[in-house]
Amino acid sequence: YIKLNTVLWYSDLEHYRWHGVSITGLHQYTRMPQGPVSNDIVRAVGRLTNEGQLEERLVETNGFARREMISVKEPEISMLTAAQIGILNDSIVAVAPLTATQLSSLTHEDPLWKEVQNNWGMSVATGSVISRPLASSRGPSGSIATSGGAEASAPAAFSRHGSR
Repeated sequence: YIKLNTVLWYSDLEHYRWHGVSITGLHQYTRMPQGPVSNDIVRAVGRLTNEGQLEERLVETNGFARREMISVKEPEISMLTAAQIGILNDSIVAVAPLTATQLSSLTHEDPLWKEVQNNWGMSVATGSVISRPLASSRGPSGSIATSGGAEASAPAAFSRHGSR
């Protein structure tokens, strides 16, 4: 789940940067060779699959097999704020077109990544201070700051689509 973990890692950092808490409630991820990972996320995907809300399938691309996750039902997002949805959407847009190799390279350039060893914890609080934002910069309200000084509203909901 390289892309999913990367989206959530950077979303948690960005939300913590502005609001002092992560979106997922996680305080740390584990540094793994492919990037920051949380066993809680792996368990959540398993639970969603078992509940029939998510389907996984193997997809062959460029000689490699990857897991693709498809939302079977509309996700329940009522517990998320507009700021959280906007940050998650920004991270999805930034990560979706990247390959696993590109994502690995991206996380390996992260200053926190360089400070810890594999299997060590990567603190969301620390990462929010020293790691560079992945997506466009948002203000504390979750709105995207535009060049004219105005703010654009965060998207209201996710659409159902596959995640790579």
